[in-house]
Amino acid sequence: MIEHNNEQQIAQEFAEFIATTPIPPASALDEIIIKRVERDLRPVWWQIWSKLTLVQVVAGLLTLSLCPQFGLGFGLHNEFLHTLHVTTTSPIFYLLCGLLFVSAGATLAGLILPRAAIRAFSQQKYLFFTLYTVLAYITLVTLGSEAFILSSLAWMVGGWLGNLMMFSVVTRLRLLQINIK
Repeated sequence: MIEHNNEQQIAQEFAEFIATTPIPPASALDEIIIKRVERDLRPVWWQIWSKLTLVQVVAGLLTLSLCPQFGLGFGLHNEFLHTLHVTTTSPIFYLLCGLLFVSAGATLAGLILPRAAIRAFSQQKYLFFTLYTVLAYITLVTLGSEAFILSSLAWMVGGWLGNLMMFSVVTRLRLLQINIK
């Protein structure tokens, strides 16, 4: 690239550029560009679901390190969580737990997905988050959670609400950002 010393030189080079005969790109290149744009604007549903699942699982494992219930990581002596558990009823505790621990994954998912994927996923979010919440709950119970099955069903409600609320808030803000600019 040529470094320009003054505006007059820049203007002269621009005029020369405009005066040149246009060279059309090869038709094969046009086709490649059209396919790329179409792929970017219409993402495949299973790729979106795969990305979301990966983000949710990683975020879920990270937040489990805070949970004293499983004896993992930093949550072994967390006074706030212990106080919350002692002062609330089991259904309320599990509801808050579900809200808290899945919100990080939903927030990250909303930030990571491209805008076209957010638009494509918006009609599928209820189904995805319902399935993810049920599978996460079954996994927690199967892996030896000390949860009481009936009262911890509130975790599913909290998990579902946390996913939907945080994903919706983050994606709405990202899509509004486009309209403001």
